[in-house]
Amino acid sequence: MTSSSPLNARSGPGGRYPVVRTHAPGSTVYVRCQLPGSRVGTTNVWDKLALGTYVTDYYVSTPSNTGFSWPIPKCLQPYQVTAPNFVYKRSGPGSGYRIKGRLPSGALARGLCQRTGQRVGTTSAWDKLRDNTWVTDYHVATPSNSGFSAPIPRC
Repeated sequence: MTSSSPLNARSGPGGRYPVVRTHAPGSTVYVRCQLPGSRVGTTNVWDKLALGTYVTDYYVSTPSNTGFSWPIPKCLQPYQVTAPNFVYKRSGPGSGYRIKGRLPSGALARGLCQRTGQRVGTTSAWDKLRDNTWVTDYHVATPSNSGFSAPIPRC
C-alpha cells in the first residue's frame, strides 16, 4: 500500500529518472523485488513494481522503510558477458580461486552484488552471481568497467 500522498513511479531506481506513472494515495502496488537507488528520506531502497516501474520504498508500507525488507527478494541485475569467447566463473573474487564453470560471450551474468577482488584490466570489481560464483566485472557489460556500478549493491 502506498502513502497518503500521490506516489510517482519512475523508469529507474532514483529521483533523476522520468516519472512514467503516478499512483493514487493509498493505492495498492505489487512489489516484485528491491534494489538500491538514490536516497529518499531514511532509505536508498527502491521497489521494482510488477508494471516494471520503480518507486522509493520510503512511501510504500513494506516491513522496513530504512532498508531491504524480508521476504521481498533483491532484484538481480542481468548484464551481458563481453569477453571474446567466455569468462570463467570462480569460487571467489580473483583468478586464484577455483574455476567452477564458465559463461559464454553474450550470456547474461545475473549479479547479486559486487565486491573488490583481484584487478583485471581496468577494474578490481567482481560480480557475485546467484549460483554463488564470481566473474570479473571487466568482462561484463555493467555501467562501469573501471569500478563499482550502480545500481548493483556491494557484497
